[in-house]
Amino acid sequence: MTMLSAPAFTSRRFLAPTVDLVCLVAFVLAGAGQHDVDQGLGWFLTVLWPLVVAWYGLAIVMRVYSSADRMWIRLTVTLVAGAFLNAVLRWAFTDRPFLSAYTLVFIAWMVLTAFGWRAIVQFRGTRRARPPSVS
Repeated sequence: MTMLSAPAFTSRRFLAPTVDLVCLVAFVLAGAGQHDVDQGLGWFLTVLWPLVVAWYGLAIVMRVYSSADRMWIRLTVTLVAGAFLNAVLRWAFTDRPFLSAYTLVFIAWMVLTAFGWRAIVQFRGTRRARPPSVS
């Protein structure tokens, strides 16, 4: 009896983009909760789409999900350029201010979440790879 392999969407290749999407969705939901916004799915998608387009557009260009070398540099450029692109998209298509506190909060949120989960994974990986110390 052979064991079936896990579906493609559960592979490690899709883990980082999926966790990043969770970070983006959580940002929008946290903002809605913080500002007592209850305007439904339309509002949620209006706020989410520029974030998703900007983040993943830059992540693809910077090869965040396809190259492991210089991960922190790739991620930093994705964050900074993605925040700028998000501001442009919000301003051009959703009639929001170009740059505002929202942009700074977004950057802080993604540093804590997208950078944070990667730092935890990397730290746990290095701790496992390190041989135990001999006293």
